[in-house]
Amino acid sequence: MKKTRTEASLVLIGLTALTLLVTAVIPAGAQLSANVSIGNITLPRGATATIPIMINEAPHNIASAEINLTYDPTVVQVTTVEGNHQWDFFDCNGTIEGERRMIGAQWWSPSLKAPVKFADVTVKAIGNPGDCTPLNLEGMVYMGTGSPYHEVEMNNGSVCIVAAVPAYNTFGMIALVGLLAIVLAVTVRRR
Repeated sequence: MKKTRTEASLVLIGLTALTLLVTAVIPAGAQLSANVSIGNITLPRGATATIPIMINEAPHNIASAEINLTYDPTVVQVTTVEGNHQWDFFDCNGTIEGERRMIGAQWWSPSLKAPVKFADVTVKAIGNPGDCTPLNLEGMVYMGTGSPYHEVEMNNGSVCIVAAVPAYNTFGMIALVGLLAIVLAVTVRRR
């Protein structure tokens, strides 16, 4: 009986040592990681634009993702968040100004293969020209097995507000063309 316990202990110690050895030999690049990004954009005050949140890289298929987006609510207003139509379930909590918490999941459909659009975020520029806000991402991405990716690299974006291009009205354009015609007529007469 004592011999059996000793043999079992030696087998467990050997398996533990082998597991540690295999784990130590795996290169760092072989670790499971995912990459999530949102872009940079410039807008005139009052303009809106839609910016996608993308899961660019994930070596195994994606079963779900939880992503939080934070921004300065004095610079931009998030007007809508629409999840990718491929998600079986998508929800966005929009009750806290300056933050959006989103979750997308595959419940009955197969897991998604990267690259995949997580969601479209529509923003409206409400700040002043020269104002900028980072679009900061954080969260987790889960494999088809339900296990999280060990590392999720988040590539943040930004929104900057620029001065609007002046709009010309019809009366202003007619006046400008008339003024140019008078200048041209006077120049031609002088020659």
